[in-house]
Amino acid sequence: MEENITAVAGEAAGTAEPAIAEQALPQKKKRKPINQQKLQDNIWGWAFCLPLIIGTVWFVYIAFVMALLLSFTGYRTGSTTPLLEYLFSMGEHLYTGYNDPNTLEIEKIGGAFGWYAQIFLQTTATDASLRADGIVLNEMGAYMFNTVFYLIGIPIGMVLSVFFAVCMSRDIKGGNVFRVLYYLPCVASTVAIVYTFKIMFKPQGVINSLFGLTNVEIGGSIGGFKWLPIAPDIGYSWNDLTGGTGGSAFMRDPFWCQGIFSKLVIITLSVWKGLGGTIILYVAGLSGVNAATKEAAQIDGANGWQIFWKVTMPDLYPVIFYNVVTAVIGGMQIYMEPELLMGGENVLTSGYVSLIYRYGITDKNAGGGAAYGMFLAVIIFALTLFQFWLDSRNKD
Repeated sequence: MEENITAVAGEAAGTAEPAIAEQALPQKKKRKPINQQKLQDNIWGWAFCLPLIIGTVWFVYIAFVMALLLSFTGYRTGSTTPLLEYLFSMGEHLYTGYNDPNTLEIEKIGGAFGWYAQIFLQTTATDASLRADGIVLNEMGAYMFNTVFYLIGIPIGMVLSVFFAVCMSRDIKGGNVFRVLYYLPCVASTVAIVYTFKIMFKPQGVINSLFGLTNVEIGGSIGGFKWLPIAPDIGYSWNDLTGGTGGSAFMRDPFWCQGIFSKLVIITLSVWKGLGGTIILYVAGLSGVNAATKEAAQIDGANGWQIFWKVTMPDLYPVIFYNVVTAVIGGMQIYMEPELLMGGENVLTSGYVSLIYRYGITDKNAGGGAAYGMFLAVIIFALTLFQFWLDSRNKD
């Protein structure tokens, strides 16, 4: 009897050891069956995303790298030298200047950073008499001043947009009609809007007639011309308007008088045209304001103005931040409105992008256009980082 028990126990122990060993080994994961429907959805998803991915990689990332390399060269559109030779030459084929005897600073700039040096050295006055008169502005500085001046429209547009959005969020008479009217400029053609403004602000137009300025014209007689000088006899200056005889370049230079008035017209046009789209975003943001918090503030005795600043504005901050960031990026790239309103490149009003177009397209200096474009990209990137830094400090 005992022998049988021992034999059975031994057999049980023998069978238990392999079982324990099998449990100790890592179990192979069972392969899940392929979900055909999910696989098909993924394939169609990637098929729709692929054109966007390819377009972004080719026209953004690869194009950016090529433009950066080109900015160190003197490659010209239509050149017989292969493009790749320019891309890897790093300055060996740099264009050495326009060989204009009046172009004093940049006449013989060479090397890989020649175009970048020209950005800071080229002036708007190439005529020796104008230079002797002191009617001289740095070209990049003049065009960048115009661009930054247009950013004044951002806070103006933001205040107006918030005001109209708050009005539209309440029940007012004619609200539905107003909702249609405010968005009309957004769907209207920019060319049509510019043409309307040109009629309004022409010398004998309705605006000048209201103020009695029948001889004042936006943009004056300055048209698109390469290396355009700013001469006292072109357009009107502060001396012309005030009857003064000031000898400073500020009083005699139309850039600081006629140019400012012309830029104010462009700001008015831009704000009016972009108001509708911004209002929509603020209306959407106002719909997300916490109603319970507003009711609690009312119960505590807060008036409408306090509720707006202490409750509504903090909840509206993400929309405000988004609008400001995108508006600054778009404003730094302004091009179409000044060009159309003034009939071409104009040192009084044209934005910085006009320099990129002139060098890269009109003059066919792809290297120069790329260099001016890279400089603008760095400025926009720095401004965007600064805004995000301010946002992080606000959140802390």
